[in-house]
Amino acid sequence: MPCTRIIQIRTMVYPINLFASFKSLVLLLVALCFMGCSSIFHINTFGSDLEILNTIDDLHVLKSENSMIAVSGELQGRVFTSSSNGLNGKSYGWFNRKSITDHSFKNRFGNLGGEDRMWFGPQYGKFNVFFEPGLTFEDKNSRIAPDLDTLLFETKKKTHKEIISKGRMHIKNYQNYVFNIDVERKVSILNKHEIEQNLNISIDDEVTYVGFESVTKMTNIGTNKWSKNTGLLSIWILGCMVPTKNTVAMIPVKGHLDEVTNYFTPLDDSRIKIKECMVYYKADANYLNKIGILPQNTIPVFGSYSPELNVLTLIEFTFENNEHYVNSKREDNQDPYAGDVINIFNDGVTSTAGPFGPFYELETSSSAQELEAGKNMVHISKTYHFEGKKEYLDKISYKVLGVKLSNRVKL
Repeated sequence: MPCTRIIQIRTMVYPINLFASFKSLVLLLVALCFMGCSSIFHINTFGSDLEILNTIDDLHVLKSENSMIAVSGELQGRVFTSSSNGLNGKSYGWFNRKSITDHSFKNRFGNLGGEDRMWFGPQYGKFNVFFEPGLTFEDKNSRIAPDLDTLLFETKKKTHKEIISKGRMHIKNYQNYVFNIDVERKVSILNKHEIEQNLNISIDDEVTYVGFESVTKMTNIGTNKWSKNTGLLSIWILGCMVPTKNTVAMIPVKGHLDEVTNYFTPLDDSRIKIKECMVYYKADANYLNKIGILPQNTIPVFGSYSPELNVLTLIEFTFENNEHYVNSKREDNQDPYAGDVINIFNDGVTSTAGPFGPFYELETSSSAQELEAGKNMVHISKTYHFEGKKEYLDKISYKVLGVKLSNRVKL
């Protein structure tokens, strides 16, 4: 792949004065001079992305200090993107802008992406919810469950701090078993004190930050208890992030780990390394692949770092640590409940699929539970972005992940 790339920095077009325009131009030229041809990425500001997203009827911007997130209750509590520095800050999430600008999302919105969206697992295997019964597990036959693709939720509450929405869904698995569920999504933006308390860190004044939490509650509103014999569901939270050439995901693990769960394509040490209880995985959206971490190796926090953007991203989540996590392997799927807790998807192209973004995805799953009728299960995911000089991000990374960015393995 040639080195020369155009680095695109989209600036917001809200009315600004002449001095601000000149300042923006200077910053743009400086950025281009310093970045040269060494990086491949596309930066939007939160403000310019908000202009696109404002065509969505039920879009809300939650704000705390300079932190902002764009979320739609109707579109199933979907967080599209976030900023740590107001409208002029970088837009950290990837979403399908074309689907919004051409309004095709009004018919089907399963492909919209976003920094935090809800799906259900498993993706493959005899209890999957992505293939019609009897069809082979080929990419051409994969589909998103209709209610995940088209059902608008009802927004129940909205403030400057949080939004709550609900929907009643019917999800059919590969065995023709239908899960009748009530789903509630609560999305909240976090302030500085809450972020520091959650992660047990201190945020330096030189670092900008944004954090938000999604709480997904799924209730069995059917008449029967769910059974392993007919299949179980997991709550699957996926976050699409903007990739760069040198983005590396970092997953601290426990126990003995020689290899991760690997999906779709082969991996070598140019894309993944396991060293000192840390998995390093290249997340450049330039090679279609996915990895997974099993429950016995899971610590409920992981993240990624982009040196081009000076951004450290962290994901924190609830972890039940029970024995049932749905198995989404396409091949060698003998035990349907021997699946992963953490997944990272890297965009790219194969002969039958991709590209989808470009983006990389930070994903977590709840356990699968045999819910009694009327009972519920909850999965909580917290997403944080910190932007600043490496010396400041080093402290946060070391405190939360156990590794300094200056000492990380480079891929």
